[in-house]
Formats: sequence, C-alpha cells, structure tokens
Amino acid sequence: MSLLNAVERACARLAPFGWRDLLLQHGLDLTSNTLREELAKPLHINRTLAGFEDFSISAMHGIAPGRPADSLLFHAFASPNVSTGASGEALTVFPTAAEIEQVLNYVYGAAPPSLEAFGDQKLAIAVFAYEYRPQPETVHRCHADLCFSRAGVARVGTADALYDPIRRGFLPFVEGQPNRMRVIPARYGAFIAAKCAGQPERFGPMNAQPGDQELAFWVPLHKLFDGDECLAGFDLRVQLENHQINEKIGQIHRRFRGTGWQEPDILNAPFVITQGLSHWADTEAFAPGLLVPDAKQTLVEAAYYKGQPLSFMMPPDSGGLIHGRHRVRDDGSIEDLNDLENVDAMVKAGGYRALHYQDSMAEGWVRAHCPQLTLESIAAYSIIGAPDFFPLCGQRELKEWSSDPEVFPCPTPPCPEVWHTRINPLSDVRFYINQSLEGNYFALEDRGVTAIVSHPQSFTTSRATPQVAHAQRQSWLPDFASGVFGPGWEVGRGLVDAPFTNVLCGYQLASPFTEDARICAALGSYWPGVAPDSTRTFEPRSVSATTIPLTDSEIGSPGSPGWDGRHGPTWVEVEGRPLIQYEAYEYSDYTQAALTSQLSLTMTGHTSTEQYHQRVLGMRRAYQAVGAGSDKERWKRWPLLSFFLVQLPDDDFEAAQQEANFRLKGDVHFYRLFEHGSISTPTSNFKLRHVEILQQVELYMSPQAMLKRQNGAPWRRHDESL
Repeated sequence: MSLLNAVERACARLAPFGWRDLLLQHGLDLTSNTLREELAKPLHINRTLAGFEDFSISAMHGIAPGRPADSLLFHAFASPNVSTGASGEALTVFPTAAEIEQVLNYVYGAAPPSLEAFGDQKLAIAVFAYEYRPQPETVHRCHADLCFSRAGVARVGTADALYDPIRRGFLPFVEGQPNRMRVIPARYGAFIAAKCAGQPERFGPMNAQPGDQELAFWVPLHKLFDGDECLAGFDLRVQLENHQINEKIGQIHRRFRGTGWQEPDILNAPFVITQGLSHWADTEAFAPGLLVPDAKQTLVEAAYYKGQPLSFMMPPDSGGLIHGRHRVRDDGSIEDLNDLENVDAMVKAGGYRALHYQDSMAEGWVRAHCPQLTLESIAAYSIIGAPDFFPLCGQRELKEWSSDPEVFPCPTPPCPEVWHTRINPLSDVRFYINQSLEGNYFALEDRGVTAIVSHPQSFTTSRATPQVAHAQRQSWLPDFASGVFGPGWEVGRGLVDAPFTNVLCGYQLASPFTEDARICAALGSYWPGVAPDSTRTFEPRSVSATTIPLTDSEIGSPGSPGWDGRHGPTWVEVEGRPLIQYEAYEYSDYTQAALTSQLSLTMTGHTSTEQYHQRVLGMRRAYQAVGAGSDKERWKRWPLLSFFLVQLPDDDFEAAQQEANFRLKGDVHFYRLFEHGSISTPTSNFKLRHVEILQQVELYMSPQAMLKRQNGAPWRRHDESL
C-alpha cells in the first residue's frame, strides 16, 4: 500500500466523526477525490480553533513535504490538544498511533529527497526517541513541533501498556485496580542525521548548557521507513534492533567482596538479565518502533538461580543499595528482620545470608539497519526506568519554574534549593554512556545523547502565542527523567576508573529500585517530580522536612493504605497526654510493599503540574505562617499532621470563615502542623514512635489568603505580609 493510500484510508475512517467538518474550517477536505492535490494546496488556517493555536504561524498546507510542524493534517492527528470538533463538541473517534505514523511518513515521503540533497555534511543513520509536543514543551517554544532525543525512557509496570487516543500517548493507570500500574513504552525511529555543534537558535539543544556550542550533536533531517517513497532512487528496508540489560545484581558482587558469588556464576541470569525485559509493539496497531517493557506480576520479584532462591552474604555498609531484610536461616527458612528491633543496625552490619530480589529496569540501545544505505549507524540509548509517581510533572518544567525569581526571589545568590537537592532533568546532562554495553556503540566524546533537539530550522517569525496546555500524558523523552544521581531514579552515574566519573549506567542503581524509592521519598522527594514526599508519613527526622505535601488520603491517613501501603500518623493518648503516633521509618520496607503489590500511583499520579506547584508554594506559606520562615532546620521542628483539599460543604470550614469574618475564594486546602517535642518508642511496640506536641497551628489556605488558628484560639485572617 502506498503512503497516500494509507493516508486516504485514515482520512476516510475519521471524516464521518467530526474530522471532515473540523478540517474544513481551514479549507481542507478529507473526503476529496484528489487528496494528494488537496493536501498540497494553500489553506487559510484558523488558529482560533481549540488545538490549533500553536500550529506553526508560517504553515499553510495540509502536508508540507519534509516539514511535520508545517503540516496541518499531521498536527491535527498528532497534537494531544486537538480533541474538539468544529463547533467545540468533544470528538469521540481519534487517529490510531499507526495512522499518525502513516501521516508522518507521508510528510517525509510526499516529495522524497535525494541523498545528495543533504549536502556534504557528515551524515549517518541515527535512531531517535521522538514525540510531537505542544508549543510550551518544544525546543524553540515557537509552535508545536516534533522533539527528538537519542535517549528514550520507558518505564516498568505490572499491566500492559494502554494507548489513550485522546492524549495521543500513554498513562500508567489501571482503572479499578489502584495497586497495578501500566508499563510506559518509548517510540524510536531511524533518521538521516547530521553531526553539528550545538546551535540553540537553529535546532537546540533544549535548554542549552555551557559548552554546548563546542559539543557535537546528531540532528535528525529525514525519517527513514520501508519502501521506495522515502529517498529518491532507493527502495529501503529499515529494521530496528534493540538490546536491553539489567546487571544490577551482578554488579553488587563485583563491588562487594565476600558475598559468596563470583565469575562465572555472575555472568548468568539473574545476575545479568537480557531476556524478558521488553518487546516491540504490534506494528499494525502502533507502526514500527514502539518499544514496550514486559509487564510483570509484581514490580519486584524473588531472584532464582539454577531453580533455587538466590541468596548471598549481606555485605556491611552497603549504603542502602541492597535489600537485605529477609535473612535465610541455616535450615533454609526465611526470617523477616523487620520483625526484630534495630533492623537498620543489623542490615548495616551485614554478615548473614539474605535473599536477592530483582526488578525489570534496564538500559541498552536501539540501532537501525538499512542495507541499501552505506552510512554509519548511530545508536540511541534505551532506558527502562522505575515508575513515575507524578507522570504529568516533568523535570525540566519544574526546574524552570523553581528557578524563576518571581516565584522564588533570591536577591543574594547562592539561592537555597527548593527541594532537598537541586533539580536537573536528564536532558540537561552531558555524560557519556555506559562503555560496557554490548557492541560498544557509544563513543567517549558522545556526550549529547540525552539532549533534546528539533529539526534544523530558522525562526524568523515571532508572535504572541495564546496560553497552550501541556500534554497530559507520560513523556518518554529525557526531560521527564531525573538528572540527579544519588544514585538516581531512572539511571545512575557509574563507576569506571574512579568513583562517580561522568558516565550514565543502570547498574549503579539500587537492587531492587524500591530501595532507592524508600530513601528518596523520605528525603522530601529527593528526585522531585517522580518521587512522592513521604516525610509526613514517618516520625520527624533530622534529615528532611516536608517539601511537596501528600494529602491525608495519599499517605493512608485515615482509612485505606496510602501510596506506599502504609498508614499516616494518628492521635493517641498515653497517660492522659495527647501524642502523635507514627509507624517508624526504620521498619518501612518498600521492597516488601512491591512484592505484595501495595505500591500505588493512582492518587499521586493525577497531580497536574499546576497542582504540584501549588503544593510546594502552599507548604512554604505554611512554614511562614508558623514562624519557621525559610529556615529548613526550623521546618523540621514543624511536622505536617494533616493536609487535604476542602470539599464543600464543610461545616468546620464554614465555621472558621464565620469566626474569622472572612471568606476564602477558589480552591482551599487545610493544613495542621505541630511543633514537636520529644520522640519515644512505646514499650508495647518497637515499630511505633510517639511524638510530643508542644503547640499546633491549623490553616485554611487559598491562593490569595489564609485563615489561622493556633492552639485552639479563635480563627483569624493571617497577615502574610508580616
């Protein structure tokens, strides 16, 4: 079937469901008997229609050969913001993922270029992860456009991927099953690419870093696909190959001595896993190039070697990188160290046999083979990362927002970090790639792999673009992944000749990943934007304070368990004295929670970027209101006991407004903080902590104003200017 035939078939399918009427608003008739000519004729674009506000201002054709962002039909099919018809009614039928790719191929194949048309620049066949994004998320931010990176980030899960045609992408939620999460795939494609030094005004990279103008980046010029309509004079056959590897368990036994395992055993699974990690999606539904992680029964599984549970000698001082809480007794039975006092000290000391657990995270590459072209093949770096508990909140966007002096004024640098550590998206990292990956396809000087670029173009037309919504889907590009390594979330920073040289590698992460998740969540979302902040779930600790508060329901207080399977703090009375009772952090075990399918992203995952912002700002306002100012050490004295969005009608809220003689407008959140005193362990249960209350403050907070009550005194409007 020709490229045009595929486009005709897609247009004919969609036309009766509002798409013909929608595109006619621009002068494009999807049912034309001469669709090739119809797509090539000049149009009068109506950019006042919803979803078309950010369509390229210079574009005027249904298909602009070689220019996806200037092609109206591709924009209409691919933009997640095109979801309503000509009269504003909701569309009910949408293009499939395969149909979007078919239209994209036609954009590149409507007037296929010759290889000579690309000039004498250094060319190669390079693989990129790519997606079509609304204007605020593009490299240049002038209009909606394709964005490319030589690194893609898929994510593990316990249910198959599910395409959402309205969003033109994927989300991890499983309806009616809050403790399951869908895998998130990543789309890759082969492109003719040129090697160029960074040019932010021409192709990027996005958020250019110091030195990028001297660093070489591969820049996509033209998509490659099967057939004789791609490149003039060629009948191409393009095949993508991928290799993924999880060697975290094996690397543990290389890093620590006396574990009981060495070569040749650690060259085999599960020490090194290369099978059962991912597969290519069905091409009829998704077109070639969608790499999908294999869904597993649980996020973490017991490791087996030669048919037996894999155990090892727990090394001392493992730094929290290894789960070692299930001790193997001499008779082979398993003892849960969480049931013993001082479990942290036992794990730190090591010296006992423990069970190994594995996850399905991986790293590797995707390469293209096209025997008809004698060009070098440049691989993309493939990451299969941990779940993202805030899939709608990107790292790059959070970094830009938190760096805005109008949001967080900083008259005297260096400015304090908003979170426990700095925030940095993986797309801003300029490290080279794991040199031990099979094939050795990444050169040491190839440090722009995770950068995001666009097609080369010149931006001569500027305009005031109306506010355009971000895509409400999980992105697979690296600006939605963390570039902070401690050791990391999706990927780590590796060991080569010296500790922590600048190389990206998956084996530096904890085994399994839930050990990382436990630590970073308790540090106030150490990797912001992907990790929940669990500080208010546990007793006050000296290492952190709440930064992005989770609601009462999200932490399991009261009622059903929270996102991590645990329950939040409760009021208790001991010898006539009110105390706050916590489940102790020392006995939290996220690996055990994953084994029993207790982890959930259903509640946190629907948090929008704007809601994330408001939570961070609201928590800072709450600290100001209790007198802790911007001093993070003083913040630690004021744990957050309760936090929720007020749902009207609410009798307590109404009474507070009447008593304060002031009414709050807009969304209102309730906060209860208390200044803590001594922390003790009840003799009846060493897994609990009792915390003394010195004083407490309650707040009702809207975006513009706040009501405050301290120690049961009357409600008053709080003056935030003081």
